[in-house]
Amino acid sequence: MRAIIVDDEQIMLRSLMRLSKGISNLNVIAQFENPEEALLFVQENAVELAFLDIKMPGMNGIELAVKIREICPSILIVFISAYDEYIRDSNLIGGDYYIVKPYKKETIEMMMQKMQILSKSLHKEIYIQMFGRFNVLKSGVPIALRGKAKEILALVATRCGKEISNEEIYSVIWEGREYSNVKMKVYYNALKRLKEILEAEGLSDLLLSTPRGQMLNTDIVECDYYAWKNHKVQEKDKFEGEFLSEYSWGEYILAEILSMG
Repeated sequence: MRAIIVDDEQIMLRSLMRLSKGISNLNVIAQFENPEEALLFVQENAVELAFLDIKMPGMNGIELAVKIREICPSILIVFISAYDEYIRDSNLIGGDYYIVKPYKKETIEMMMQKMQILSKSLHKEIYIQMFGRFNVLKSGVPIALRGKAKEILALVATRCGKEISNEEIYSVIWEGREYSNVKMKVYYNALKRLKEILEAEGLSDLLLSTPRGQMLNTDIVECDYYAWKNHKVQEKDKFEGEFLSEYSWGEYILAEILSMG
């Protein structure tokens, strides 16, 4: 994991460099006493992890973290401080770990174990596109979904991991059709096709069936709409005025998005 260290005390820079040697998957590529220089480096280089001292003259570590995240929203932030009074501030801006000085090599090793787990969860194989037209991509390649099977997954995805009943799915997608157990067969046939496609793609755990309905396993996906809702928008996730444009029922959610600005 490519990392930088920012600390205004040279002795602390040397200490962290010494303790980080030999730790699996930790590669410190640069160190800075000046936060402004660190910002310029992040703009021009791929950095996955930043160790930031909190109390620094001029720009403190909390302010620096906010600016770094504006450049690279997915970067992991580890705060280092001699005081634990800044933990609340760290949590407010989404810090990923907090180390209190002095610390030992074991502390860095334990932190890196957690950072590796967190990094894997941030870089997920499945990406769901809901801004514009609906698409599901596995490792950047679109999955061949079509028809009502695709529409079912799109509708389930709008619930952001919450359950939606089978009856509601039917009433939304087959709008205007009378509901009955017999007519629900068309829905269950489409649902079966969807599950077969996902299983063939090795994604059988993407759609979770409950006794009443369906839900999306959001633990294994990235999604532009979810990122927008959580205020973690990257360049690919920017909303440009369209939401599930091929489905008329998507207009209701589009109206909510527009009203939220």
